[in-house]
Amino acid sequence: MFPQSVFMVSRIILFFIATPFVYRALQAVDLSKVFKPNASEEIRFILMITSVILGFLFVDALVSLFEYVNNLF
Repeated sequence: MFPQSVFMVSRIILFFIATPFVYRALQAVDLSKVFKPNASEEIRFILMITSVILGFLFVDALVSLFEYVNNLF
């Protein structure tokens, strides 16, 4: 049985690891058709915000799964 602090620290560390990977994956999406021409700053801002949100959700789901398995034993 691991204490809850281990899961909190792993959430923080994994968040900073996962967010750049999510950002790189989102760069494959072509958003230039949705925005006006020469709106690269706005597209980059949307990608950064979305990658932070999705990175948090991904890490939270993964660590919550490990917490659930930890509580079973």
